[in-house]
Amino acid sequence: MKHCRFLSWGCGVQSTVLGEMSVQGILEPLDAIITSDTGFERQATYEVRDFYAARWRGMGQRVEIVDAGDIRELGAAEHIHIPFWTSDGGPLQRQCTRHFKLTPTKQWMREIAGYHATEPPHPRPREFEVWLGISLDEWTRAKRNPPAFQWERWPLLELKMTREDCIAWLQERGLPVPVKSACICCPYRRASEWIELREDAPDEFAAALAFDGQNRHNPLAERAASTADELYIYGGGGSRPEALATADLEGDAARERQRASGFQIPMALCEGGYCWS
Repeated sequence: MKHCRFLSWGCGVQSTVLGEMSVQGILEPLDAIITSDTGFERQATYEVRDFYAARWRGMGQRVEIVDAGDIRELGAAEHIHIPFWTSDGGPLQRQCTRHFKLTPTKQWMREIAGYHATEPPHPRPREFEVWLGISLDEWTRAKRNPPAFQWERWPLLELKMTREDCIAWLQERGLPVPVKSACICCPYRRASEWIELREDAPDEFAAALAFDGQNRHNPLAERAASTADELYIYGGGGSRPEALATADLEGDAARERQRASGFQIPMALCEGGYCWS
């Protein structure tokens, strides 16, 4: 089996830039670009996914879209994978990324390389090089914890590119700029992002409100080791979880901006890679 190089494509700005850089020959060629569909993404995400998938396939790049099932059912109605905020304060354990993104993508990579999705024999150590779209402004996410056969790489850190750099790179080439990729029901969305969703996609915001209300007293919470009486998809701007429909999103967004105003990136370049201090 040969060494394989994959892009884990979240259909957001950063990973889309990596795919485009590869097909343009700026970065190395990829064996496949793989994205996983949770069934509850934003319409703008689906539109940009379809645009780039068609574009890249037309340039000879293999692109795979994996159907991971509908997170509204599999992530909340059959088992709680979503990290709902609770009336106790803290969120439930986050299982959705692994269940709906990482595992389906990893299994598809194995099949592309000629292996069974789950059964032995397994790929050799570091047989798969997997690109992740982590940019310089979110360097804290660059933590390696993959299977032994997978080597994670962050080309945007090597290029010292921030998310804003990626946006400018796409704009300079006249290419569509993706919206921030996240499920419509994602509890990790900040107040400013909920405001953006409400203003730009009111139908999707209404779907989020409905999902929030439907799961307020989800009986499966007890199975997720929670003693909470209520579940929420909005964390209350860092204070206390509350119903999205009545939250003071503007006030919470203003406080977010204040907290972010003093942010700095503590980075040092080390031999053989990056050291984060």
